[in-house]
Amino acid sequence: MNRTKFKYDFPDHLVAQVPLPERDRARLLCWDGHLNQKQDRNFSELPMLLRERFSRAQFESILLVVNDSRVYPARMRVSRKSGGSAEVFVLSDLSDEGIPCLLRPQKKLRLGEVLYSDVDGAPVFEITNMNPAEVKNISTQSLPDLLATCGEMPLPPYIERTPSKLSDPSLGAIDKMRYQTVYARESGSCAAPTAGLHFTPKVIESCSELGITIAPVTLHVGLGTFQPVTAEQIHEHKMHEELFQISVSTTEQILTHLDRGWPIVFVGTTSLRCVESAFLQAQYIDISGAGSSVRTPVKCHWAARRDQVSSALRATAGQWHKTDLFIQPDNEDFLYSTQCGDGIVTNFHQPESTLTMLIASLLGYRSWRELYEYAVQSEYRLFSYGDSSLLVFPGALK
Repeated sequence: MNRTKFKYDFPDHLVAQVPLPERDRARLLCWDGHLNQKQDRNFSELPMLLRERFSRAQFESILLVVNDSRVYPARMRVSRKSGGSAEVFVLSDLSDEGIPCLLRPQKKLRLGEVLYSDVDGAPVFEITNMNPAEVKNISTQSLPDLLATCGEMPLPPYIERTPSKLSDPSLGAIDKMRYQTVYARESGSCAAPTAGLHFTPKVIESCSELGITIAPVTLHVGLGTFQPVTAEQIHEHKMHEELFQISVSTTEQILTHLDRGWPIVFVGTTSLRCVESAFLQAQYIDISGAGSSVRTPVKCHWAARRDQVSSALRATAGQWHKTDLFIQPDNEDFLYSTQCGDGIVTNFHQPESTLTMLIASLLGYRSWRELYEYAVQSEYRLFSYGDSSLLVFPGALK
């Protein structure tokens, strides 16, 4: 399909620039794929809405799969020796050398150039490669410590935080708290899994009271998630690989819910891609450890290979894997059927992004377009700091 099929219009004022005072006060657009019905609700009602939708008595538990990756302050504003300003956007905080990054303005920066901190003027990075961009940490601190001291939260460019234009300097502190889920655990993401930003301890407590189990997975969000699609035909877009891990405990919870026919709902596109990748890879993996990753979805669901897939998932639980899975529609009639799962909680995504294409695959292209047009007309707040949606897949449990 052509990239422009996923373009939609919206007024600038719908792009949320700041988080709401309370996380769970966001609006929640509910859509049920069985009936093609919409409801305008509030995110604080999510636990009750899940119980109402999956109300059969035998659904003893509903599983909410969340991404617990922690965002690190990946954006560093730096100065050149000439006095010009620049920016280093760190894509991985795992090493002090060969650090993958985005450089701005890349056309003006030079190989071997030393960059200086805007905070104290000390040398912090040396550019060691230009394409792809890499730097070396030459500061006196480890990279995580350097970023904690001098870095800013990696907000997307549509959220304005240029220091010279900041009307409220306290926003930097607010971002460090609010551009992070309350259940974030292991550092590794250079962008937030934003669907989880609306959860509060109270919402999580309500989930527990209603028999809704929260199960964490970890996918470190990187370029694979937020890099724009530039190819005219979307199937030509290449996703960057991202690291993911599913613990032994979460693996068992997912398999138990599948075996018993209990609902599974994903919180965010990264959680869905993480579990989907694990199931697809498990269908081809050698339990001894050898095997190759799956790059396109297969038609055979796990139920047809229950024993093989369950054994492979258990054998590799807790291990780190890579995924470049890009879920995309082939045409306007395409409907993607996940290996497991009945719905997704997710924000409203940018036009022509891989996330929008994923949602269009799950709902069906026409249903996606109708839903997004409704969201814009109803003035839902868009993107990372915006409102949320609960989308029940057309083939979900009744």
